[in-house]
Parts: sequence; C-alpha cells; structure tokens
Amino acid sequence: MKLGRRQLLGATLGTTQLALLEALAPRLAHAQPMGGPSRLLTLYLPGGWMSLFAVPGLSPAQVAALVPAPWVENGAPIFFRPDQVKNLDGSSDPGRLKTPALWNEAALRAGQPDPQAGGATSPNGWSWVQHRLWENALVVHGVDNMSAAHVSGTVSALTGVASSEYRAPSVQALAAAGLFGRFPDRLIPSVWIGGPEPALLGLRPDVAPARITSVGDVEFLLSNRRDRPWRDLRPTDVASPMAPVTFRQAPVGGGLVLNPIEARVSRRLRSYAGRVNAPSEATLEQLHDGLLGVSRILARDVVGRVQATRGVEFLGKPFWAPAAGGVFAVEAGGFASDDGSTWHAQFDLALRLLKADVATSVAVNCAGLRAYGFDNGHSQGHRVQFAQVRGTFEIIGRLLAEMKQTPVGPGRSLLDDTVVLVLSDFMRTFPNAGVNSDHWPSYDVIMAGGGLRPNQAIGGYAVDLARPNEQGYDGAPIAIREPNGTVTRRPRSGDVITTALAALGVTGISIAGGNGDVVGARS
Repeated sequence: MKLGRRQLLGATLGTTQLALLEALAPRLAHAQPMGGPSRLLTLYLPGGWMSLFAVPGLSPAQVAALVPAPWVENGAPIFFRPDQVKNLDGSSDPGRLKTPALWNEAALRAGQPDPQAGGATSPNGWSWVQHRLWENALVVHGVDNMSAAHVSGTVSALTGVASSEYRAPSVQALAAAGLFGRFPDRLIPSVWIGGPEPALLGLRPDVAPARITSVGDVEFLLSNRRDRPWRDLRPTDVASPMAPVTFRQAPVGGGLVLNPIEARVSRRLRSYAGRVNAPSEATLEQLHDGLLGVSRILARDVVGRVQATRGVEFLGKPFWAPAAGGVFAVEAGGFASDDGSTWHAQFDLALRLLKADVATSVAVNCAGLRAYGFDNGHSQGHRVQFAQVRGTFEIIGRLLAEMKQTPVGPGRSLLDDTVVLVLSDFMRTFPNAGVNSDHWPSYDVIMAGGGLRPNQAIGGYAVDLARPNEQGYDGAPIAIREPNGTVTRRPRSGDVITTALAALGVTGISIAGGNGDVVGARS
C-alpha cells in the first residue's frame, strides 16, 4: 500500500490500521554531505530497446559477425559497417563512447542539411556530437537484468531485484529518501510523470511519489487555490488556526499554521502516543512529522514557482529537424516522424520541476516516435527497431543538451547537478539475420550527469564468434566494488542503481542477491 499526501490528508487512523503501520520500515539509505549532483532523472524506454551504444560496444570483428550489411529502407539507413562506428569525440580510443555515425558530418558542421538522397544518411544521433555529450555520459555494457520478461525486467531495472512485483524500493524512492534531509525545501521530493510508478515500500512516507502529469496537476494536488475543494478548509478560514507541534508536542517554529484537515489528523495521530507498541509509535511519529509538509507546501506556493519556471528555454530547434513541430521534432524516414509532442509535455514538465528546485527525483517515460513501444521484434523485425532507436537516441541527446545549457550556479549546469539514468525492461537480441528483435536480459544502461567519469564504455559482451548466429550474449565481467571488497563479475541491475545513488551521495543500501559500485564509473 502507498500512503501518499492525499491519503494522509483524508485519513482517520484507527486501531485496525496499526498492523499495517508496523510493516513500514525505517529509511534504507542516507546521504553524505558532498558538492556533487543532488537530483535524479530517470528516462524509461518501454518495451525493451537496444541502445545505440550497444552493438558499437562490440569489436569490429564482432560487429561484422552480428550486424547485417547496411541498406536503405523507407528513406532511412538500416544497420552499418564496422568502419562506420565512430567515437563521439573523434578519437580512436577503443574505450570511449561510440555510435554508428550515419550522418554527413561535414554538411552538419557547416550548418547545411544532411544530404539524404536515397536515404543514405540521417542526422539522428548527431545531437550527441553537436552538444559534446561525451563530456557528460557513459555507458555500462552487459548489465544483467536477470529477466527477459517485461514486468520482472522493469522491476529489476528499477530495484535490482527481478520479480513479478516490487519487493524493494525503486531507485527514485531511494534517491528521494536519501537526500531528503539535505534538501528539506524540495517540497515534492519524488515526482512520477510517466513510465513505471516508483516503489516506496518501506521508506519514509513523505517521499511517496506524487503523480503529476501537468502544471495543472501541481495546482490541483499541491495548492489550495481552488475554492470548491478548499472552501472553509484554508488556515485563514478558521478563527484560531493551529500552530504545528511535533509528535512529542514540541513547538515547530517558522510561523507556519496548519489547515483544518491536517490539524485534525495530526491530533488523531498524537492521541496514540503511549497507547501502542514502540514500533507502531515510531511509525506514527514518522507519519505525523512528515504530514507537516502538506501545510508547508501550501504555504510555500510551489505552484507559483513551477508556473514561473520555463522548461525548454535554451535548446533551439535543429535546422535539420522536420519543419512541422518543435524542438523535439524528429523523423526516421518512412518508418515514422514525430512533431515532438510525444515527449515535449513530459520533458518540459520535468525540466520545470528540476529547474524550480522543488523535486529531487523525477521519473519520465521516453517512448519512441509516435509513442512507439519497443516491443516490436516479433512481427516487424529489428530494422524498425533500429530506425526508432536512432530517432529516440537523438531526442534523449536534445533533452540532455537543454540540461547542459541550463545554469544552476557558478560554472555548473543542471546536468552537472543531476544523475540521469536511461533504462528499459531489457535489451533486444543482436540483429544477426536482420529480422529478429527478441527479448534479451543483458543490456546497456546509459548514465549521464554529475559525479561520473564520462566518455567511457565500461564492460562489453562475451561473444563467441564461432557461433555468430546465437540470439544474444552475456555481459563480460568487470570490477565491482562490493562491501567486502572488489570482485570481478558480470554487472547486474542492482550495481547500476548502487553506482547512481553513490554518485548522489546516497549510500548504505542493500539489494537482495548482492550489489556493488561499478569501478571507474564515478568521479
């Protein structure tokens, strides 16, 4: 059960609920003071995708064995040759970020449209070069997601535990809880805009994910502006508004007063003090003191802060983007075109919340062009997947570019102050015959932002070239720093979560099956 703010406001707690409250555990993570990133943004690609970094992470011999010869279909380039794989930074270092460079670099650098006569080239993915995003990102290859099923793969990517249901808090909840003490003025610590719902489970209830899909939702959920639901329930509507006190009756300063609903629920929670067992009382105290945040949110006018903040403001529309649409407009030849509306609302709202500094963790969905779901390989083949991946990869680059151009302090950008995780259910199988795009549990995770050592391709895939027609391959072993020392093994989803949280200064988590920090990923 998830106890959110709206449930707490309306709660009338009775003795039958105390057993449920006893199930809530204390926080599982904490943050060490640091000057690194302090926000988390998760981009979830539904259905299982193959990152554009995935196959280029193979050696040239492996690419030649696994990737079909390139061709042009529907005006879009499909697949690539080994010699088309280029480092984003233009170097020849094999450990750097690289992609199939299927664009005309000379034309693009000269400000000319990419010549696509016959569909031979396409600028999709160029945003990563244009905005020098190798300076801000890395990829971990061969992450074992421990499942090739959609639900359990999703749960594994977000919690590190493959299961048909959440059995551990998600990375978004862990980040919000771990940073809560450092950033008490972030009044909506965890926001769920799209994608899989973050899982709170046993963490503190005041970081429960708030479901917000528009600025209008912010007004409806986090303000008392609307008269119909709030008439006679504002602090100004009562003769003697209640000043807040802690569960132990200590005054809370700052001139804050409670709305009548919160005042009533708080009194009811305090009435159980000394009447229940110690674990239940501790949980009631946690609920009580967390509930004080509701009136604090109303008093601080979060809505006004978000409304006054621009989301997309620095990123211009690329000159090669489709004429119809905005800064996120993109096309993949005849496979699909998108005016940017698939992503703009979620991306713009996420940027507003992060820039207004009212949220620590923001979860966003990032479907393909025209809300494409990447689970298509059973009927359409990897050629559609490849075209869609390139278009979506371009859009992710543009979002990161907006964050990179947003200043948040001297010499620091929003991207510097954020850890971005690009996740999915799992990866697809390597193209081989060019018609297969099935589920495969070893996949790539893209990490971007502050606290990382960028421009790295960590790990790889254990490919047996004697059997090039195999459907997929396991990840290669890498160094993982576990609590009892460094080991060499295949990375798992829990290791990515641990590494991302450590970059945020959030430590002390334990994931079933073991977890560690990917050596070399953090700065």
